[in-house]
Amino acid sequence: MPQTNKKKIRSKLFPFVHGAFISIAVLLIVANCGVPVKHVGALLDAGLEGYGYRADYKGAVLDIPYTDSDNDMLKLDVFKAQSPGPSPVFVFIHGGYWKSGHRKLYASFAKALNPKGFTVVLVDYRLHPDVTYPLFVDDCVKALNWVHEHIAEFGGDPGKIYVAGSSAGSHISAMMFLADEFRGSMHFDPLSVRGVLLTSSPLDFDKDNLLDEDILHDVMGTQGNYDYAQPIKHVRKDVPPMLIINGDRDPLTSEAQASRFARKMKDVGAPVEYLVVPGGDHHSVGLGLAAGHEAEAFDAFMKFAEDTGAFALSGALEAKP
Repeated sequence: MPQTNKKKIRSKLFPFVHGAFISIAVLLIVANCGVPVKHVGALLDAGLEGYGYRADYKGAVLDIPYTDSDNDMLKLDVFKAQSPGPSPVFVFIHGGYWKSGHRKLYASFAKALNPKGFTVVLVDYRLHPDVTYPLFVDDCVKALNWVHEHIAEFGGDPGKIYVAGSSAGSHISAMMFLADEFRGSMHFDPLSVRGVLLTSSPLDFDKDNLLDEDILHDVMGTQGNYDYAQPIKHVRKDVPPMLIINGDRDPLTSEAQASRFARKMKDVGAPVEYLVVPGGDHHSVGLGLAAGHEAEAFDAFMKFAEDTGAFALSGALEAKP
């Protein structure tokens, strides 16, 4: 067969092959994380919507290494804001029980936030069983260092970075800003981050935990890591503003452990807001950030961003009375 015809066939098959990849990837996450049947269609829709956006959006810069490695799990995607001038930056760290997930599945978040003026960064990290704690947290610290150093090259404002995570990704996000070992690896002041969004977060493994204990111990690697890698054991006052969102029907990261963590943080004077989504479960809350599915999490984050000065002119936030 002539080479030109082969290229034409590949170009026609490309969307179908990659669409199938996204569908299969979503279904693998469904299998790994016990997604209720009622959410499967919405998750597939969000994944495919994001796939199309990732492929077509002219402001996307894809597969950027954030370390000196060709490992695909040590790369990130940048989606430039649909607005002029330095933009606030939304850095998203995906979930998947620390053992599944990929940045390609979450471009629908960029589709939702780019028109609102955010540059969006989707981060990957190494997964279990290839690594155990703390290496996946170390990866995300390196990604955040890269964002702080380079995001201005993509129109983002390094002084207006928001870090967000869902499920395992929110555990990683929380540990980055709570534990001294990770804060000490940041090449910038962790308090310069404008805000942290935690949705459906594993914050306490010992009380009201509904996660699989065998998976937790495997992922954390040792009993010492298991004991240490709990955000509730690192409560502190000096953190960026945090917005914590949990559904009251979450069968994996219970509302009880999320509200207890938020309360303990508030008790020491940390700048924390806590939102319970009535009827929300582990997957519906995060899905509320995806284009076409915007719900409580999206609205709450936009208000949180406005309240913390995401759209203020340079110096305007400090100038407020």
